[in-house]
Amino acid sequence: MATGATFALASGCSGESEGDDAGARDSEVASVASGKPGGDKKEAADKSEAGRPQIRLDTTIEEEVRMYQGYLRCLKDHGVDIGRAGGKGGDQIDPNSLWFPGIDVAEELPEVEKACLSKKPLTPPELDPKRNPKYMEDYHEWIECNNRRGLKVDPLPDGSGWNFKEDGEIPDNADQIDSECEYEAFSE
Repeated sequence: MATGATFALASGCSGESEGDDAGARDSEVASVASGKPGGDKKEAADKSEAGRPQIRLDTTIEEEVRMYQGYLRCLKDHGVDIGRAGGKGGDQIDPNSLWFPGIDVAEELPEVEKACLSKKPLTPPELDPKRNPKYMEDYHEWIECNNRRGLKVDPLPDGSGWNFKEDGEIPDNADQIDSECEYEAFSE
């Protein structure tokens, strides 16, 4: 089983690469075209992230589920089946239930992903290799911490997550260990 962040809509924290419940950015900066090659691509990336909810390293699972509500509702409104098991029903997705689209929306339904992208929470910047220059160093600390605390895992070579070791037992508090180690490694 691989994981990327605390959970990545399915799991991973991640991150949801990717701050506050309102999804507002701390500040907005007007930009002027630089005329440099690649400037338009950077501006397009900045615009695709503007106004999106920002998950933090210390965001709780309940907060993260709340932050994903708009994105999941948008996917559902565009015909994507949002699976759930053990939920209580209603408009809100129960954080204690399994909830996920069941497909890679960006790959299989790029037009729907594009339509809903403005509502999709951003992964914490610390967990985004493009935004964290120390990502691989922090990643290795995360893996070492998991192993030291009894959650025996093998890192994936690209730093995108980990797999349980075949000969290791999975502790009852595996999610807690992983979450605490991730926070410890990436928040320094």
